[in-house]
Amino acid sequence: MLRLLSPAKLNLGLWLLGKRPDGYHELFTIYQAIDLFDEVFIEEGPLKVETSTGIPMEENLVYKALRLMEELLREEVPFRVFIQKNIPEGGGLGGGSSNVAVVLRAVNELMGKPLGDENLYRIAGQVSSDAPFFLMGGSAIGRGRGEILERVELPKMVFTLIHPGVRCSTSRVYSMVREDILTENIEGDKIIDCLKAGDFGVLQNRLGELAGELYPEVGEVLRFLRGLGRLALVSGSGSSVFSPGEPTQELELACKARGWRLYRVESYGV
Repeated sequence: MLRLLSPAKLNLGLWLLGKRPDGYHELFTIYQAIDLFDEVFIEEGPLKVETSTGIPMEENLVYKALRLMEELLREEVPFRVFIQKNIPEGGGLGGGSSNVAVVLRAVNELMGKPLGDENLYRIAGQVSSDAPFFLMGGSAIGRGRGEILERVELPKMVFTLIHPGVRCSTSRVYSMVREDILTENIEGDKIIDCLKAGDFGVLQNRLGELAGELYPEVGEVLRFLRGLGRLALVSGSGSSVFSPGEPTQELELACKARGWRLYRVESYGV
């Protein structure tokens, strides 16, 4: 049996640029893989995908990706997959998308690499806008729906990550987007230069602020961290909130009292 680690990600910043003809939003985001992992187990057998949290197989992004792989190859994928879910679901951390990328690459290698990177990226992008990033890993700029990627080099970073115990619906958050949270112009190079210099003040995620309005638990985490004088940002469309820097004892006690899950994470793959 093959065991693999499937990392989470943070959207260090996310800017919505406008609505696309296909109904999605054009965005600019900065992806960062972090050292919070699901565990993926793969063994030979009839195609089957199971998770520790009981996600129905037909709804699982990994299963959908493997079926697309079967259609492209015109042969069956002879592997069973079990995923131990440690990354909070519905938290904006990309666990399901990461699973897709890790399994696709591993299964392709186990089958003798019948598919090149172009086809792997295409399949990943069909099931999730974030999945192509996880095929790249590390740090990257995402454009389009997030699937148009540009690798960037960022220094090793430490983050305090809080999950408030609520799942955010990505479709619900995006459905509430207003004109006033759109951004006209992005100075991407300037933002990356600031991050390289350790300046996080240029980061924003107004979609995440909207999640804080729709989900009181997310808003409470944002206000709490900011009340401590810390920069606080939502990852993706929520519900996880992160802050650059180490967690403090005060934070650990506060999270324990409120039932929030606290993680110390580092950038991964840099």
